[in-house]
Amino acid sequence: MGDGAMGDEETSNRLVLPAPGGPYPVGTRAFPLLDPGRTDPWQADRRRELMVQVWYPAAARTEDAPAARYLTPSVAAHVLRMWAEEGEEFGPEVEEALAGVRIHAVDGAPVASGPPGGSGLLVASGPPMASGPPAASGPPWPLVLFSPGLGEYRAGLTALAEDLASRGYVVASVDHPGDAAAVEFPDGRLVPHREPEGGAAGELETRYLPTRVADLRFVLDRLLAPGSPWHGLLDPARIGVAGHSLGGAAAAELARVDAQLDARGDARGDARIGARIGSRIGSRIGARLGAVAVLDGSLYGQVLTTGLDLPVLLCGLTPPDPADPDILAGWDRLWPLLRGPRRHTTVPGAGHMSATDFDALAEPLGLRDPNDPADPADADPDDVFTFGTLPPGHGIASVRAVLAAFFSEHLLDDRPSQPQPQPQPHPRPKGAGQVTSGSTPGTEPR
Repeated sequence: MGDGAMGDEETSNRLVLPAPGGPYPVGTRAFPLLDPGRTDPWQADRRRELMVQVWYPAAARTEDAPAARYLTPSVAAHVLRMWAEEGEEFGPEVEEALAGVRIHAVDGAPVASGPPGGSGLLVASGPPMASGPPAASGPPWPLVLFSPGLGEYRAGLTALAEDLASRGYVVASVDHPGDAAAVEFPDGRLVPHREPEGGAAGELETRYLPTRVADLRFVLDRLLAPGSPWHGLLDPARIGVAGHSLGGAAAAELARVDAQLDARGDARGDARIGARIGSRIGSRIGARLGAVAVLDGSLYGQVLTTGLDLPVLLCGLTPPDPADPDILAGWDRLWPLLRGPRRHTTVPGAGHMSATDFDALAEPLGLRDPNDPADPADADPDDVFTFGTLPPGHGIASVRAVLAAFFSEHLLDDRPSQPQPQPQPHPRPKGAGQVTSGSTPGTEPR
């Protein structure tokens, strides 16, 4: 890992996320959601409350429209503590640099209601609503839920979210209080990270995973509910979910639970999840989930026994390690149980965090060694596991390409015109399904 020190005075100018690649400008809103039917599993005296950030295709951006804020200083400080090695401290300039990362979305921008450059773009009328953009007429947009990794934060997937939003999706990323690096609410209350006890055999699977699944389902129901600022903007027949690391496990488990609840029509299909969701939810959303994307990390939960029927993407980032069989644990079990279209791909040269904003931010923040050794065998093994060997930002570019192709095929019905290879057995044969940085994964196994 790097030494945690900032570089020269120009460092702050390098803290800019890669620009999104689609034709739409991007808007964003962040807002709290209170679930009155659930007790917070880490705060027994409080109802479960979440922070959600939504990115969406926006109307034409004006030159003077300021970009939204990336992080508050308090959350930035907690995020850096998650990266600190024992005895390591980061100075205020590093915290300020992370909090001040420049993004591309405009806070509260009017939502687009037609193709970019056409006559259907909404003109803003009045101030934006507290939890949504000004309403727009026109066809509804597909929705993709995001769940970040353990100890991460909702904005940590901004580069992916902005790219999808620029291509015509609404993306909702969920902060999971308790296992996020930190969650700050509009009233200034801050919920810090709580490290799970017992690993995968302990709280990770019995508390953290079910709580995340209930969080995601609650957010989905609230966004789609009549009276929501987002109701009418979202197409309930075109919904996907993507997650990084533990978020990927939650995404897969959400698909299983929703299919089960949809089949039974209530929350009795899974006692643990049902208790966290509550019987008040009557909508049947299982049939509306159209695709699931897992970005690295181990898989947990009953989905490893039941499998899934909808399209699933398994995108591996972590370099294989024969000495550590727990890397990508559960993938071999799930693969033969995927009964719908399935795709397994890897990003050569990537690391576990290559899907996150830190793929581009770590080096200028001093969290990654900028000097590549002449011999890759001499590279810092922590850096290789975390960031891989790709240059900064190249991992994000590759994962963007993978996600855009997958969701385009299954949520936009934008299938390639050329015949696609049949699904390959898992584990993947050498050289199959790989995506190099910046390439389009048009010939990956499905």
